[in-house]
Amino acid sequence: MKIIPIEQLTLGMYVESIPDHPSLSMVQKGYIQDPAILEMLRNLGVERIIINPGKTKGVTPAVSATPARVKAPAKSDLKNELPRAKKLLSQAKKLQSRLMSDVKLGQQIDLEPVNAMADEFIGSVFRNPSALACLRLIKDKDDYLLEHSLGVTILMTLFARALGIGGTTLHQLCVGSLLHDIGKIRIPEAILNKPGKLTPEEFEVMKSHAAHSRTIITATPGISKVSLDVAAMHHEKLDGTGYPMGLKGEQISTAGRMVAICDIYDAMTADRVYHKGMAPTLALKRLLEMTPLALDKKLVVKFIQTLGVYPNGCMVELHSGRAAIVMETQDRKPTKPLVRVVYNLKSNTHVMQSEIELEKHNDHIIKAIDPREYKLDLTNYL
Repeated sequence: MKIIPIEQLTLGMYVESIPDHPSLSMVQKGYIQDPAILEMLRNLGVERIIINPGKTKGVTPAVSATPARVKAPAKSDLKNELPRAKKLLSQAKKLQSRLMSDVKLGQQIDLEPVNAMADEFIGSVFRNPSALACLRLIKDKDDYLLEHSLGVTILMTLFARALGIGGTTLHQLCVGSLLHDIGKIRIPEAILNKPGKLTPEEFEVMKSHAAHSRTIITATPGISKVSLDVAAMHHEKLDGTGYPMGLKGEQISTAGRMVAICDIYDAMTADRVYHKGMAPTLALKRLLEMTPLALDKKLVVKFIQTLGVYPNGCMVELHSGRAAIVMETQDRKPTKPLVRVVYNLKSNTHVMQSEIELEKHNDHIIKAIDPREYKLDLTNYL
């Protein structure tokens, strides 16, 4: 065995362990065959690797950051990708509903349509990550269960892509996200859809959904360990206060740490029957406050960098006194993204919608605002 710095790790080397990050079970032991894994390790701050020099071999590099089951999709502009993404979300909700019905009837999950749907999500994110990111914020509070799973899937795909995770691992993370809340089908509807705060006893019943998800997915033929970790660990916390297993620290894999962040953020920003979702900017701040005790700080920081200070789909006030929706943030300054102007805050009147690059118009974001305060509905603008 030999310990080497991360800079010396190359394709074809056989990894025995990662001494400072034993939670990295996705690449804990085996050959490095995908450049995306190298990039992910560097992004996560790994400094040392234990390798077995005797097992090093030549490999044909896998295509980096590409979905495992589909070819790398061509780039698409936001105007073209938005309608495709809307159609995808509609189809995904129907699939989720069908899966839950099957599980309720005692049937095993058919993984093939889930695999196909995961590929669709990955394809959309790689064509244009802003489309699904914008649409994630449009939710029906009466359909929270289905939309939450899709929201977590969108966030997980964006997050994994930003970490440099590609190929099979990205696909498995996406599959696990689509299925992570399947266990809620075994929670009594009176508790699941209660229009108010749960009692301590009811909350204990609600918490059992994570164990149900683990049981259901474990019995699914062809499921991967990564997908199972996503479903089983999405409510685990580093300090051991999570559930269903009360795992602590390095017992929680990177997949489990990632999905916990995505799950909490999506839940905080969603409207529910009994409370309003908080602004995306505030939710990101709350995530950071949960580190390092409950959540992995390095991953939370990377998650915030992935979404941006003003995430796609959120409404903002501009210096010029107008309200706009953040449309695209990639490769732009945090306060100067591409936005869609929809409202004049000074005169309280609607304006003709227009997309502008704030960098080119000498304008910038002042703060995030709640569209409900101005009786504005994001659905009308996306």
